[in-house]
Amino acid sequence: MKITISSPDGLGDFILRIPMLRAFCDQGHELQLFLREPAASLAAEVFPECERHVIAADPYDDSVRKKRNPFITEHALIRSFQPDLYVVCLFSLSFFDEVWMERGNPEIPVAGFTTADVFWPSGTNADPREVSERFTIKVEVPVSLPELEKNRLLGSKILGIDLPKTTPELTPGSSSLESARDILESHGLKEREYWVACMGVRSGLKMKDWGEKNWRIFLESVLPGAVLPVLFLGNPKEWDSIERIRAGGIHSVNLAASPPSIPVSHALVALSCGYLGRDSGVMHMASASGRPVLAAFGGGHWGRFLPSSGPALAVTQSMSCRMCHFYCPYEQPYCITGIRMESMLAAWEKLQSARGVEILEQSADPVFEKVQREEALEFSMNRDAELKRSASVARSSGLLQRLFGK
Repeated sequence: MKITISSPDGLGDFILRIPMLRAFCDQGHELQLFLREPAASLAAEVFPECERHVIAADPYDDSVRKKRNPFITEHALIRSFQPDLYVVCLFSLSFFDEVWMERGNPEIPVAGFTTADVFWPSGTNADPREVSERFTIKVEVPVSLPELEKNRLLGSKILGIDLPKTTPELTPGSSSLESARDILESHGLKEREYWVACMGVRSGLKMKDWGEKNWRIFLESVLPGAVLPVLFLGNPKEWDSIERIRAGGIHSVNLAASPPSIPVSHALVALSCGYLGRDSGVMHMASASGRPVLAAFGGGHWGRFLPSSGPALAVTQSMSCRMCHFYCPYEQPYCITGIRMESMLAAWEKLQSARGVEILEQSADPVFEKVQREEALEFSMNRDAELKRSASVARSSGLLQRLFGK
């Protein structure tokens, strides 16, 4: 069977789909993958045997979602491939898939997710339930189910077999390892004698940020200058933030100004002692490479994107408003900023002997719990009303754009 796979989201999302995609390949199916960077670069190394294409326009960008058909080239490639099945890999769906289902080949069956949960975050203009009604193969799952399990269930339904519960496994290529070793040598670092970190903040990451001061104090406590160095990965917009974090007494290297390619970054992670930082694509690379992970987690997608395998410690603040999809009801995201230093230091100690994936859940102050319940209830009511209004506007806007847009 020829299967087109739509996977236009993040690096971590793609990594958590690897077992499902590998099962398709192992069953002898021919895959056509549509991805966006940086996942596309990793896919080239993980699935060299598959046809791969980069989606040029960002389906999550508001300006793109106002266009009539921004994916003409990509959708022409799908028609040329003549798939027997089109798979919507995103649980939250996307505008890329929505346009294909409106303007693609209606004879090609579509597989994807649906949910009975009231709140279903989506990247489509139309209500995601309206889009999912057109699926030929449907897998109903709760929003909070971990993505790895969601993907296993979808793959099982498509293949008609019960896929085993496996975790992603990544092995860097030889050329990537060679480039990574050159970088380490240029900075005086040795294999298995440094930690990789993603900690710098920039626009779009504040809901996942524990805080520069917190990270600086943490690193100075567990990895002072005389101990193992830290290799910071990130993009150029995080450079200044990383520089402020590493201003304390730690031996560190900041590669954010000119980031290595994703395959080389993966090799740097695979050669390290492990990963420290926020929930990120690099964290998922570390987990899939068998490296220890210590990560601070917020509640926006709580439980869906935990490390796939251990040893790993996920530290979080218990909140009644979890699964907010980053619609935070407070002045700041206390689910991440409220994590206390002693909790992170305790997680560091536990990581030294951890085997699987462990969650260190910090309880909230009783007074604050009462306040958060009241504020979260009010926020939830306002959010539901806003989502309904936005969905109505989006449907109207989407229809108008289809009729008169570019």
